[in-house]
Order: sequence, then C-alpha cells, then structure tokens
Amino acid sequence: MTLIINNDDVSKLLTMDDTIAVLEKAYLDVATTEAVCRPRIDIRIPTKDPAKNYQWGTMEGGSTAGYFAIRMKSDVIYERSYNGVRTQEKYCSRPGLFCGLVLLTSIETGEPLAFINDGILQHMRVGGGAGLGVKYLSRTDSHVVGMIGSGGMARTYLDAICHVRKITRLQAYSPNTANLRSYLHEMEEKHGLETMEAASARDAVKGADIVSICTSSNEPVFLNAWLEPGMHVTNLTSADIEPALSRAVDVAVRAGEATPRLAQISDANFYARAGFLSYVAGTAEERASVPHLDLPRDILEMPTLADLIAGRAKGRIDPAQTSFFLNVGAIGAQFEAVAARVYERARDKGLGHEIPTEWFLQNTRD
Repeated sequence: MTLIINNDDVSKLLTMDDTIAVLEKAYLDVATTEAVCRPRIDIRIPTKDPAKNYQWGTMEGGSTAGYFAIRMKSDVIYERSYNGVRTQEKYCSRPGLFCGLVLLTSIETGEPLAFINDGILQHMRVGGGAGLGVKYLSRTDSHVVGMIGSGGMARTYLDAICHVRKITRLQAYSPNTANLRSYLHEMEEKHGLETMEAASARDAVKGADIVSICTSSNEPVFLNAWLEPGMHVTNLTSADIEPALSRAVDVAVRAGEATPRLAQISDANFYARAGFLSYVAGTAEERASVPHLDLPRDILEMPTLADLIAGRAKGRIDPAQTSFFLNVGAIGAQFEAVAARVYERARDKGLGHEIPTEWFLQNTRD
C-alpha cells in the first residue's frame, strides 16, 4: 500500500531533533557519495495577468539508504511591496492555499511508497539546515538571537537554533507589528526566552551572537556593515543579503550543490540562481520581468556544509571570527532524508491514509 501523509500527520511524526539528525547524516552521505541530488529547477510561464507567472518547481535526491524523493510545487507567483520592501508572494488555486508534495519511492523495488504534503516538512527541513549551520559555525557560547522576520520560518529557525545552542534572548524585527508581537509572545512561552521588540532590522541584530534572516524579501534586509566580531549569520533566500556578505565574513559556508555541479548554461531562457536553476517562457520582455540573480563566483567557490561535516573544510577557529551560512543547496538530498524519516515513523505508528499501490502501476512498458 502507498501512504498519503498530510501535514497534521507530519507534525505528529517529525521532531526537530529527528530533522537535524537525519540532515546531518544526509550531508555526510553527500560527501561520501552515498547520496546524490540535483538542484531545484523552476519553470516559469507568463499567465494572462501580466503581473503574475506560473511556476513549477522540482528537486530530487536519493541515497543508498533505500529511498528516492522528488519534491514538486505548483504556484502562481507575483510580487508586492510592503513598507518599501519587495516581497515574493504565491498561491495555488486561490490566495491562502498552496500545492507542494513529496513523492517517496523505494530504490529496491521502484514502487511509490508515499505522497507527503510538504508544508510542515519543508519548514522543518529548512529550519533544521539552519540549525546545523549554527552547530558547526557559531560560537558555542552564543545565547542571543537577532531575528529579522516573524513568520513560520522564523519559528522553525529559532526552534532549530535552540536545539543546538543555549539561547536566552531573542531580539526580533518585522514590519508587521501585530505579527511580530504575536511571534515574540509565542517564542517567549515556548522557549522561555527574554524577548525584545526591535524598532528596526538594525536594532534587532545589534549585540546578537546569531543573526537569522527569515523573510520573503527580494531585496537585502541585512547589511554587511552590521557585522560584529563573533557574529554568525544565516538566511532563508539568496536575495535577502548583500551579494558580498560571503566575502565580508571570515568564514562562509553554503548548504550544498548538485552532484556533479552543473555548469553555467548560455541560454536566453535560462537563469542560474544561488542553489537552483530557472527556465522562463514567453517574450523577451516577459522573461526580463522575472526577478533573478546571477550565481556569483564567490558563492560557487564557498565550501559546503557537507565539506565541513566530512572534515574537508575548516569552520570557525577563533571566537572573534564572523561566519555566514547560506542555507541554500543540496535540497533534494535533504527532502529524501526527512521524507524517509516521516514515512518510517508513519508506518510504525499506523498514521497516514493507505491507497493501493497498484493504482500507480501498469503493464504497458513506458
């Protein structure tokens, strides 16, 4: 039988401790070639509304542990400005609804094992990755977090950080004051932290040991000039930091890359971004309207977390050093590792909805 596992099931099955543990193993597997993955690939197509694009995104990964996974997203993408900052918004069907699935298969039999809603799993995966960056790069005595953002990722990032460091204080900023206050109250209750409502992003990061940038901004919200000795910075996208941050810090590490690394492609319909590729349909004007970032050389040259975990790269060697973890890359391998853990736990606990595997099989060779 094949399992359908929804977000409610995932929230009962997956802990942050589990997430960090399986991701750490996945990175080591990538380093030893026991796991493989390709970068996220997006395809964008203009819609009848010139302000919106359809976007299909996938990423894949598998390992000798016995599983392969592909994560699929179907979105309508658009931009809006909020308090002077451009953010990327999305929906499926209508605002407030989203379509993201992980298909998990067996490498031993090829059969589909599970379809998993990716909402909770995605938040845990990304937060757990940031937590691993904190574990390997931040000062061990770090106890103050400066958070920019107050949404779902700000919650899972802080949860992961609190799992690897003894955090006592949270300083946070968001342009949405109501959301910010709700977030601070929730985090104070959940983690027992002293909290501060910052008046600006700059105020949120002053004196912080760990800076976490969790926004959907298409523009930098953390400036390199704000770095302080001993500070560790992590982020959510490649657009929310200044491009030169990796050169401004003492130690810069990115999450990972495809295996093998894909070369730049010279194509008018193709854009390379930090950690994924994008193919865009439509006229030249429509393609030009799609926000994109060229993949900077300094990011390509950064060592990966897999290198760090495997001992092939050095991390922080002095408490006064600054560090940066670009939480983008090796996404397919991460999804395979976390989805496999969810599936195994669901099977053990009898959660999920069973449907016949035969529905997905056929006797006509394809």
